[in-house]
Amino acid sequence: MKTRTTRAVLITVTGALILSLTAGCENSATGPNEMVDNGSWYRTGYHWPHDGNPYESANVIVFSDAASLESRQKLAEITESLVTTLVEDFEIDPATMFKWPPGQTKLHVYAYRDHFVDWFGGKGYYGGFMMYSLDHPIRNTELGNYTRVVTHELMHAFEGLMKGTENPKIVDVWLTEGIAEHVSGGTSSSGNVTTLAMLDSLVAVYGDVNPISMHYYEDFPYMDLGYAYLYAMFELSVRYLLDADGLGRPKALVRDLLVEAGDGALFATSFEEKFGLGLQQFEDEYWDRIRAFVK
Repeated sequence: MKTRTTRAVLITVTGALILSLTAGCENSATGPNEMVDNGSWYRTGYHWPHDGNPYESANVIVFSDAASLESRQKLAEITESLVTTLVEDFEIDPATMFKWPPGQTKLHVYAYRDHFVDWFGGKGYYGGFMMYSLDHPIRNTELGNYTRVVTHELMHAFEGLMKGTENPKIVDVWLTEGIAEHVSGGTSSSGNVTTLAMLDSLVAVYGDVNPISMHYYEDFPYMDLGYAYLYAMFELSVRYLLDADGLGRPKALVRDLLVEAGDGALFATSFEEKFGLGLQQFEDEYWDRIRAFVK
């Protein structure tokens, strides 16, 4: 069994991996400033300004519209811990596997307090993620739930760094969302599917939509079918690939798939090479394989 180190992972823009015995945070806030109308998250289409008082830690810069300093510090702390966990679990060498956006040296996190969007709480992107603050007046700020959402979005940011691109179409959406759900422990309103009875219950409500047929975000139906059914099914699909009772493949294969996708490899070809299962075969045999897995 691999023993997890308690040391913090430090990733730099040059890709150097340094193990530090301290993970202390330094506050760069100097007081109230005028709102700043730019940020890396603007690439997502959400042009939400920040107050010019970012909180900076080893690997993270937390920007915000109005979150308290305590909320920014806690989000940085959670993210730093998760950076260490994901780097270790996927055996990532940032020196060779992370491709940073131009001009960016650390993960950017936008902690919003005064915004509300019906269809997302967090949103990962190439080089960072948007996340509601712990002092958000409406969102669920219970720490366990909050950490799961942060983990999900950080995994999306890591995927972007490994691919070195914002382009979501070079990796199928079921894997992108499935691995984020898997490492987070699940953010779906239905919870993770662990029994055949749970699977049958979901199918009875939403139908037997095959998650492996979801290749692009354009295929992905938002609202209940997406979040209650497909998120749970995406996670189950990835768990099947990684769990010893399924294909039993290591997370490092997902890492390699993402890195190679950024280098131009076709997703279907890379998937078959790594998991020994054709993508179309997986889709065709999906229900037989999954029902046997969760029985």
